[in-house]
Amino acid sequence: MEMEFFPGDKVRLISGGPEMTIRGKHYDVQANEYSANMYDCIWFAKNSSGKEEVHYCPFQFEELIKVKNA
Repeated sequence: MEMEFFPGDKVRLISGGPEMTIRGKHYDVQANEYSANMYDCIWFAKNSSGKEEVHYCPFQFEELIKVKNA
């Protein structure tokens, strides 16, 4: 049974990396529709001068795992 992510869910790449937040389904501009299998994620990371920056990237459902709340 395939699970779905929702805006505000906390996720991480299966391969590791920082905790990210789901913004929602990814909108494919070329196809003019929402991707059934892609989610837009945002996260913060420090740059080389130590300043926090926001990052954004779409990821496929299969690449993500939900982070359990402590």
